[in-house]
Amino acid sequence: MAIQVAADHSVGASPRRRALRRFLRHRLALVGIVTIVVIVLLALLGSEEAALQQNLRLGFPNQPPGKIPGYPLGTDALGRDVLARTLVGGRVSILVALVSVVIATLIGTTIGVISGYMGGRTDGVLMRVVDVVLSFPIILLLIIVAYTVGPGLITMMVMIGVVSWAAGARIIRGQVLALRETSFIEAARVIGVSTPRMIGSHILPNIVAPLTVYATFLVATVIVFEASLSYLGLGVQQPTPSWGNLVQATRVVTVLERYPWQWVPAASFIVLMVLAVNFVGDGLRDAFDQRSTTDR
Repeated sequence: MAIQVAADHSVGASPRRRALRRFLRHRLALVGIVTIVVIVLLALLGSEEAALQQNLRLGFPNQPPGKIPGYPLGTDALGRDVLARTLVGGRVSILVALVSVVIATLIGTTIGVISGYMGGRTDGVLMRVVDVVLSFPIILLLIIVAYTVGPGLITMMVMIGVVSWAAGARIIRGQVLALRETSFIEAARVIGVSTPRMIGSHILPNIVAPLTVYATFLVATVIVFEASLSYLGLGVQQPTPSWGNLVQATRVVTVLERYPWQWVPAASFIVLMVLAVNFVGDGLRDAFDQRSTTDR
């Protein structure tokens, strides 16, 4: 039996297949994937027209769920469909998260690879820049930039990406420093492989795993950043809905206490999405763990 198990692991079990097996055995990660897929599908089904349409006729504003046919989650102060606004708001928040993470990952990967591969003075200068960026709380930087530049959807996506790259750069630098000392990199140097080809063909393919894990966790963080900025009025602006500016309604005590259906759905989606993304990130981290020699 032991011989058979050893054979199963040594024959036909590539690192990618073993990683996939470990990921598929991570139950919370699978629950996270299902949750993310459901939320994304619901967000795509949201009607932007219904989310923006106001109805100020008597008996429409601030109606609870089920009171008006066709408005299962009730209406807000302007008679708008809370369900439609929550779904469309999810689409906006997820878009902000994805675009911001792409920007942050590109910047962080570029700086991390250059710093780790070049070393020396270049590494020292770039890491001091990273230290300066990391010394400031990201949310504080975002608030300062938002006040300076002005709020808006595109502005927020860019500024979140621009201030969120430093941690990723440090992670990638560490991976590149370790790879630089490996035998296959040394062999590539000996045969005269150029620096661009070395990075593109040998370095980048070997940092995909940690980069994927980092980017996954960053998605959850950016969703919280978007919600925080929009709650403060520095993110997505009305009438365009987002989960953050839907929760902003709680700044009015009357809404917080008497009309919970106007903000509870968006707040619940934020919590579910962040938990689901973190579950997936945990699963990916465990699956890509190089110290794992057997399937979990």
